[in-house]
Amino acid sequence: MMRILILHHTLNSCGGGERVALHVIKALMENGHDVELGTVEKTDWNKVYRLMGVKLPKVPKERFLLREIKKFGIYQRSLTALHVAKFKKGFDLTINTHGDVMPLPVDITYLHFPVFALLAEEPWKYYVKYLKSAFWRLYFEPYHIMQKYLARWMFSRSLLLTNSKFSKKVIKKYVGCESMVVYPPVEIEDYLQVSKNLDRENAVITISRFTPEKHVHLVPYIAKALPDVKFYVIGSVRGFQSKNYYQKVFKEVKEANLKNVSLIPNAPHEIKLKLLGKCKVFLHLMPFEHFGISVVEGMASGCVPVVHKSGGQWIDIVEEGKYGIGYDKLSPNEMASAIKKALHEWSPEKVNSLTTKANVFSAERFKERIIQVVNAYVS
Repeated sequence: MMRILILHHTLNSCGGGERVALHVIKALMENGHDVELGTVEKTDWNKVYRLMGVKLPKVPKERFLLREIKKFGIYQRSLTALHVAKFKKGFDLTINTHGDVMPLPVDITYLHFPVFALLAEEPWKYYVKYLKSAFWRLYFEPYHIMQKYLARWMFSRSLLLTNSKFSKKVIKKYVGCESMVVYPPVEIEDYLQVSKNLDRENAVITISRFTPEKHVHLVPYIAKALPDVKFYVIGSVRGFQSKNYYQKVFKEVKEANLKNVSLIPNAPHEIKLKLLGKCKVFLHLMPFEHFGISVVEGMASGCVPVVHKSGGQWIDIVEEGKYGIGYDKLSPNEMASAIKKALHEWSPEKVNSLTTKANVFSAERFKERIIQVVNAYVS
């Protein structure tokens, strides 16, 4: 048994990175290790358990710096280095699951994506919110500089894990370090049950946050081109910007009198599963996604994925067309053509191949890989 310190600035965000952190903790606890958590903000465990649906064998002992912090989210991540400075000698292993560069090295880092690389290449610069206004540029620039100039030195002193072959390639190019792909955990069991429903509509489902970079506003235009196809959009709406964006999309649907589009904000898990079981196609609208957990959920449910030909969703999940359909541009007409092709391809045999592929990304596979990595590292 080892004493292991997991470093994650906050679990209260309840996003993909937090899901990885929880599953790392769970895997190590279930393997008999004594696991503690180092955060900046104290964890609201009731909220985390309710929204994430990941239950740990027990709540880990937590070392936190503040009770609550709402601002400067990306800068919080560097503050977890204070735990390394104070406690590292008391642990056999330190693991950074938020993935950003810290001023002090740790043993293992799960690097989701090198943040400074977001501004480095033209194809994906267009989709980065930190370039959308002078405010965001001013907020992001000090962080960008710190990450860029510390990355190579710090990450060369840590075993790097990452979420996809796409991210691995970017890390090699911009950080100059090798990394090991450990796919994020997806709780696919409920979705696999839904896949057994073979009585489906000619329908398309999208699951995404209602935020501009997710391009949900394109759905009404795609739906106009496919009036005989039903479109369901499930998305979380949280915060002022998200609410405004949702209202914008809702207004477009209403003004165009689109009877074939349903927007379902903040849908419960049961509604999400029910709709996935009614649809034949899963539409993903975000180019250059580092991985794409929602695509795996759709695939596990038996929906044929339609994704942009970029990022982890195309390279790792769909395998460049083997398990879904790709489109090149954010063009409603091109997306509509891809959807028609996916509807034509849907069959019980296709569903079987999709669910088999989805098993590669299961939470159980993630647990096995993390234990293998940790055991290999310490030996």
